[in-house]
Order: sequence, then C-alpha cells, then structure tokens
Amino acid sequence: MTQTESDPLDDFSRLHAKLSALEIVLGVLIGRLSEENPEVREDVKRDVAAILAGLPIDGPSEEMIAAEVRRAAEVLTSVSIG
Repeated sequence: MTQTESDPLDDFSRLHAKLSALEIVLGVLIGRLSEENPEVREDVKRDVAAILAGLPIDGPSEEMIAAEVRRAAEVLTSVSIG
C-alpha cells in the first residue's frame, strides 16, 4: 500500500456506511409509498430485494440489519397512505 491509498475501512465504518445507505433507501421507499398504485408497491419490494442482494453481508450484525430492512419494507408496503 502506498501513502496515497487509503486504509481499508474498519468494521464500524463499514457498518455505519451501510446504515447510512439503508436510511436513504428507506427514505425513498417511504416517498414512493405515498402512491396508491399497487404496481409501485411491487416495484419497491423488488428494489429493496435487489439492493439487499447486492450488499456484502458479513456477519450477524449486518444480517440483522438486512432482516430489519426486509421487515420494514414489508410493513411499509402493506400500509395505505391517504
């Protein structure tokens, strides 16, 4: 490693980055759920599943986060707004 290369992220930094990303995703999810179109809700479920499938989940804490995101997406897509 050269001095210009950054150090790899420690576990806490990786976890914080993932939590921040998931927070953004959930914010978008809530915004899209304001639509009553069932097709949009199905799109949201697919989007969340695709995002979670792309995350490198390493360890029980990250698996717990992914499970909580899945649960939250299920709850949010079952709520009717308006």
